[in-house]
Amino acid sequence: MAVNKQVKPDEREEQQPEQSKYVVEKNEAWRAFGLVSAIGIDLAICTVGGTLLGQWLDGLLGTSPWMLLLGILLGLTAGIYGITKLIAVFNSDAKK
Repeated sequence: MAVNKQVKPDEREEQQPEQSKYVVEKNEAWRAFGLVSAIGIDLAICTVGGTLLGQWLDGLLGTSPWMLLLGILLGLTAGIYGITKLIAVFNSDAKK
């Protein structure tokens, strides 16, 4: 006859093999790598997009280099805003 024993959460952690701790650490490393990659890609795409938009507007309006500079500035601002959102999501997931 099998006896069902209630296992407390603390006891479950003690019963896990060492390999599962390695997997958790490996997952955290991949999450950190993903965050750093997303930060770089987000900043690069926003800056390049702002630059291209500024160049296009300069050609259209004949306001060289002002729209280019404004586009770069807006692209950097959008990239930094996106980065703060990514970090906020990463921190809220890490606390769970």
